[in-house]
Amino acid sequence: MARVKRGRAEGSRDEIPFLSGSPVQGAHFGDRDEQTKLLVSRMTSGRNVLVISPRRFGKTSLLLTAAARARRTKGARVGMANLFYCTDRREVAEEVTRAVLNGALGWGGATIGRLRELVRALPGITPRVEAGGVSYSLAVSSPGHSFLEEIRRPIELLRDSAESAHPVCLVLDEFQQIAEMEGLAGVFKGICDDIPEVSLVFSGSHRHLMAVLFEGAGAALKNVAEPLGLDVIPEPEMTAFLRSRFEACGKQLTSGAASLIYELMGGIPHFVQLLAGATFDVVEAVADEATVREALVVVLSRQRALLAQGYEDMSPTQRKVVRALAGVPDSEIQGVDFGRRAGLAASSIQAAVKGRRGLEEREVVAFQRGQWRLADPLFERFLLYGLGLDLGESLNPADIR
Repeated sequence: MARVKRGRAEGSRDEIPFLSGSPVQGAHFGDRDEQTKLLVSRMTSGRNVLVISPRRFGKTSLLLTAAARARRTKGARVGMANLFYCTDRREVAEEVTRAVLNGALGWGGATIGRLRELVRALPGITPRVEAGGVSYSLAVSSPGHSFLEEIRRPIELLRDSAESAHPVCLVLDEFQQIAEMEGLAGVFKGICDDIPEVSLVFSGSHRHLMAVLFEGAGAALKNVAEPLGLDVIPEPEMTAFLRSRFEACGKQLTSGAASLIYELMGGIPHFVQLLAGATFDVVEAVADEATVREALVVVLSRQRALLAQGYEDMSPTQRKVVRALAGVPDSEIQGVDFGRRAGLAASSIQAAVKGRRGLEEREVVAFQRGQWRLADPLFERFLLYGLGLDLGESLNPADIR
């Protein structure tokens, strides 16, 4: 077993080998070269793309990497709008305005006086300088102000700036937020039809909400964008990435240890990087499989309170469902076998998973790769090995398989 310690080895490089919890770029970004190339091609040719993936699969990291490459290699003007915190049409309009003016057109670096001159073409918009840069507030002209035109106008301005040497693109991350905002799906359909010079990248993590917008009869945005689904990064590519990051930062990771990290975290990039980072921190020189198991105990212990709270917030029926799924994905959770394992009737399982505030809506379970499974592999390992941690018990790393 490799010797382990708390902290970094003396003489190791200062660079942090793995990042989790926020989007990553550069050397921290895992292998998604094929998807990056496709996105850059579409971003710079006026074609629309629909990117759908579960949370923590690296969707935003991919978008940031592709946008940076499109700017660097094609001279593209790319705006990045994150709609995650938008709760109404006004906030969507303000975020789109910021993405176009500050990101794609680069106006955020102008003086406030110059900004006021530039935004005259956008009635009702007032720029203001804040600690994080320039933001934009929109005036309300009447109680029934819709803000639909304020969403469209910045994108038209982006279209007007398009030149052959400067393709233009707007990325709309967490686009599922508009699903329940009346009129917005139609606005973006009109933009796709009327402003083909601008490539729109629609990105979302809630499959069922994105389906309302893009799939099925009556979907406002059906067939407006080329779909690009993200799955986990294949194990050979991801384990090679992990080992190269260890080596670049002065340590080694055995092939068996890299494979175990991938297996324990279900190949999901965020969690793979999280466990790899913990493994790097506890080893002096060479990390083996025993090191990985110790690192997982460290992570579970650190996050014990949060993981336990998520479990406690579930109904008794939901707890039975997640315990039955832990370590045993199932293609048919309303079937006889799963019902027997969970000790529940099919109707109770349906309500726990599909009902209001159900496990699927809360992103606790998901149907991925043909099976129902727990969406968070760390929570899954907590259910399998760490429930006793919340009661002050210890967890033996050797018990983790």
